[in-house]
Amino acid sequence: MKQGFYLRLALDGMRKNKRLYLPYLLTCSGMVTMFYILSSLSYSPLMKTMRGGNSMSMILTLGTFVIALFALLFLFYTNAFLARRRNREFGLYNILGMNKQNLARILLWETLLSAVFALVVGLACGLLFSKLAELFLLHMAREQVGYAFYVEPKSILAALTFFGAIFALILIVSVARVGISKPLDLLKSETAGEKPPKANWLFALAGVAILGAAYYLAVTIDEPMTAVFVFFIAVLMVIVATYLLFIAGSVVLCKLLQKKKSYYYKSAHFVSVSSMAFRMKRNGAGLASICILATMVLVMLSSTSCLYFGGDDALHGQCPYDMMARLRLSTPASCTEETLAELRSMAQKETLGREEGMIAFTALDTSGYFENGTVDLDGVARYVDVSTPHSMLERIRSIYVLPLADYNRLMGTDLALSPGEALIWSSGEPYEYDTFTIKGCRTLRVNGALTELPMKLSTSDTLVTAYFVVVPDWEDYATEISVFVEKLHQNLLTAAARQYCYFDLPGVSDDEQIKIGQTIYKTVSDQINDGKRPEWIGFGVGTLAGDRSDFFGTYGSLFFIGIILSIAFIAAAALIIYYKQLSEGYEDQRRFGIMQKVGMTKREIKSTVDSQVLTVFFAPLLFAGLHLAFAFPFVEKIVHVFGVTNRPLLILTNIVCFFAFTIFYVFVYRETAKAYYAIVSNGEERR
Repeated sequence: MKQGFYLRLALDGMRKNKRLYLPYLLTCSGMVTMFYILSSLSYSPLMKTMRGGNSMSMILTLGTFVIALFALLFLFYTNAFLARRRNREFGLYNILGMNKQNLARILLWETLLSAVFALVVGLACGLLFSKLAELFLLHMAREQVGYAFYVEPKSILAALTFFGAIFALILIVSVARVGISKPLDLLKSETAGEKPPKANWLFALAGVAILGAAYYLAVTIDEPMTAVFVFFIAVLMVIVATYLLFIAGSVVLCKLLQKKKSYYYKSAHFVSVSSMAFRMKRNGAGLASICILATMVLVMLSSTSCLYFGGDDALHGQCPYDMMARLRLSTPASCTEETLAELRSMAQKETLGREEGMIAFTALDTSGYFENGTVDLDGVARYVDVSTPHSMLERIRSIYVLPLADYNRLMGTDLALSPGEALIWSSGEPYEYDTFTIKGCRTLRVNGALTELPMKLSTSDTLVTAYFVVVPDWEDYATEISVFVEKLHQNLLTAAARQYCYFDLPGVSDDEQIKIGQTIYKTVSDQINDGKRPEWIGFGVGTLAGDRSDFFGTYGSLFFIGIILSIAFIAAAALIIYYKQLSEGYEDQRRFGIMQKVGMTKREIKSTVDSQVLTVFFAPLLFAGLHLAFAFPFVEKIVHVFGVTNRPLLILTNIVCFFAFTIFYVFVYRETAKAYYAIVSNGEERR
């Protein structure tokens, strides 16, 4: 054969099937573009110089892996559809004298052409839009914008290697598929269809049961940390249930509609329902995929946008003071009034007296498993595990033991307690027991409940329910707890005696706040490192200004990743919808052609198409909205872990995202339904 013969056949085949290949090639290019943008931003020199850059780089790297995994799965999915549409053509070539090696050469050229187009266009767009993406990311992170342009060779090499490997695997699978197929099977592949599946009530009921269990988990979990542990289990349950309901449940629905004579025996419904029942097994998987992608987009966009736009509130919730210093001491006996006064004096010296609202206090903190008025400190090691039932995780409590003298001093009160008595403040449900016991230590009699605390708590202090226990003999009780903890020898368990100093710095710039925090940290750390204060074993300083860049760098990059992945998922959903309409159009073409010959008008065909769209095609959108509604309690608790407690904002982002996605969904279906209608009404034959 002449040189270039197989190349011309490959080009001719792609040209004749441009309705199928063009969306596929654009999708491949888009995946390469997004992969390069995320990868190049993670390697950007800016990440090494800006505050919060490490967090941003880590999140962007994670996003690169997610988009890579999604690209791998989705490109194989779409290529399988293309292969099915080309089977008849390859079968004809085979009958006309081409052997499997000749067909493999055509597939090789088609794959090479697809790979070259995707990589060249994708990398070109990636280079073109990478700077725009960087500016957008820095704007969301509230960082100063730089105008230097970088080309990242590592990202180019990674894109070439990864997507080159994907296309190589696609070629291997395509050649193997053609190699094991018989010529007649290839010719008949488009008209073979599927036998009408039977209504599988068992799978349909299993889908309902699994989905109900997932929804129950979502609405019954109260603790934010528990929600984080259980969320991924619930997601897997929802995915399995969605596929069962769309594959088996949709068949059951079609069978029920066929039994309803008043609905089924109408020209607008008869053809569409019987057609859907004929091939619902394959359609169900596609519809379920659309539903899952839609749900992922809605949950991801609503949660990340809530995190970003609620960032200011979250930052002040995480850092309620401008400066927060914590000194850990070796024993409770080392927590003296003199040490506390020294810590305050060092802070006042560095702030030049500009601090306001300074509070200083002593506390011992630990955590344990709580049940019936007793805290089992050893229980944390047993129960804090990913396999732990959520009812057990909800029993974990943070315990803070405070001296009564500190509480009275800070609150300006004159409360009195006898040894063995305590006052308790709870961040969750009110404490309802008459006694409080740390297992292995003495039992305290609860003399009352506290209505407020002298200090503002950060959101991290209340991720699980916290008990603040105020006692008159703090040193004795704290020492008793510390000695007991040392005997347990559990890596997860600590009982830390700390002294705290919190204050605000109004009118002080962010840079100066950070400098003050660094100076205080160096002063204390030098004394610890020199061995001058052996009882001081740890020190940390947090500043609102210092956390701001890291905070918005993290939240801004999460929002950015949410947008990028949502674009990828939306494009995937649109392509699945498009291919689904084309595939069904070609399969229904002959049926509608026969019906037109026996008198069915184009208006009736359009009515039938509309009925099919309304009956099944909008089911993924409705189920996605249902999934989003039941996922709301999960998402609310997860964003609470990140410090955002603004429920109205989360509700608003959910509504806006669902409304925007609905507009997109309706637009895509209207446009793809036109393609379906054009095929079935005009008797259009694919070349």
